[in-house]
Amino acid sequence: MKKRQLNIFTVVFIAIIAYFSYIAINQQMYISNVSSEYQIAQQKYDKVMQENQKLKAEKDALQNPKYIEKIARDELGMTKKGEIPYVASDK
Repeated sequence: MKKRQLNIFTVVFIAIIAYFSYIAINQQMYISNVSSEYQIAQQKYDKVMQENQKLKAEKDALQNPKYIEKIARDELGMTKKGEIPYVASDK
């Protein structure tokens, strides 16, 4: 009778240990997944913040008339009144 109680106690104890081990492993996997998702989100956030800084700098530059003139001349090929545009021919 004593040996049977010992076996039941051992089986119950092993079952409890197995259950808590299963819970701990699942929690660790969940924490690992959340951590990797957090890192991905943090990288996206950093990238967006860098883009935001570039856009703010460009916005500030667009307030400067000399920058606007440079853009108009370089990208749009505009000239001031009385200037003759020079167009290079690449042969």
